[in-house]
Amino acid sequence: MKNFVLYNPVRVIFGNGESNDVGNHVKGLGKKAMIVSYEVHDFLNPLLERVHASLAAHGMETVSFYRVQANPLLCHIREAVEICRAEKVDFCIAVGGGSVMDSTKAIAAGVPYPHDLWKMFISRHDCEVAVPPTQTLPTVMIPTLPATSSEMNCIAVATNDVTKEKAYIYCPTLYPKISIMDPALTCSLPTFQTVIGAVDAMSHVLEAYLNGDQRSPLQDRLHEGLLVTIMDELRAILKDPSNVEHRANMQWAATLAWNGYIQSGLDAPTPMHQMGHVLSARYNTPHGVTLAIFMDAYFRYTCTLDSEREARFALLGEKIFGVSRADKTDREAAIATADRFVKFMDEVGAPHTLTAAKIPHEEIPEIAEDILIHGCDANGNLPSIPPIGKEGILEILNMAK
Repeated sequence: MKNFVLYNPVRVIFGNGESNDVGNHVKGLGKKAMIVSYEVHDFLNPLLERVHASLAAHGMETVSFYRVQANPLLCHIREAVEICRAEKVDFCIAVGGGSVMDSTKAIAAGVPYPHDLWKMFISRHDCEVAVPPTQTLPTVMIPTLPATSSEMNCIAVATNDVTKEKAYIYCPTLYPKISIMDPALTCSLPTFQTVIGAVDAMSHVLEAYLNGDQRSPLQDRLHEGLLVTIMDELRAILKDPSNVEHRANMQWAATLAWNGYIQSGLDAPTPMHQMGHVLSARYNTPHGVTLAIFMDAYFRYTCTLDSEREARFALLGEKIFGVSRADKTDREAAIATADRFVKFMDEVGAPHTLTAAKIPHEEIPEIAEDILIHGCDANGNLPSIPPIGKEGILEILNMAK
């Protein structure tokens, strides 16, 4: 385990019905709030009405900003920032999934930001280009989709609609003040959203497990436990979607997957996310789908690259799927582990190929170039264990067909 600093100041209010008392939970943050949600938000209308009413009952004014889409756009963040400044908004509340929460963080940080908002975002990894925000309006998260852990981390992702780049802000300023996590809100999620949200949470666990420090047995066991929980609870939810207990387990597991606790001391890069961001920016592919695609192809490409990778995948397969290492070589066990993950995605109905996501194969060379520009380091390598250059990226993309 490597040296680390762990800081997470988010106040979490977790439990069924907690979203009914938003006004009481947020009192003290200010007198006027911007409520941020989706452009298409009919399915959230009852919740949004309750939020507005609860704030009004506690003497707070509200401004609505319902413009966010599945892959949030910088132009909408800019628009909301200007409204916040004009209306003298004191704090922002996100009502929705990761895209809404990420947009809300960027909006709140953008209000006092003295530069062009795009400067906040890390859009390349071969040089320093971002100027992180140092101030933000307070933010409150009311997550409706377990997936990104945005409700308890300091990350915000958005797409520059002019340059077609998907990038992110990563700095402690972005931590929410409060996250109100009501598992009952997730019971009405459509099957597809439930599945790709769970895949997103799984990817966070797997990025750190496979690419972080490999001498951290405590973190390994925590990752394995989260992964088993997410997979088991997803199966249970698909059988009984309205079961609040299963939804609660899923929601807390997804939060823990990327809130910094289990990543401590690992210093792990996120190659699947860097590749996935390019697909979202180019084709507006849902984030969870891009991660399913690379959980398939990236696993099959890397699991046999060297003996270290074979042993790591073999261990993962043994802990998660019960893949026997007694009667298999590490290479055989590693291949079996990658196959089991693909089988799981088929079982739960997660699209995991470029074809399934309707991404044209003839554009693979251009996709690879975008990954090189935005995801690779100064040496032209995608950070991973081991690092992956252009030829490897192309091979992964071709395996993803």
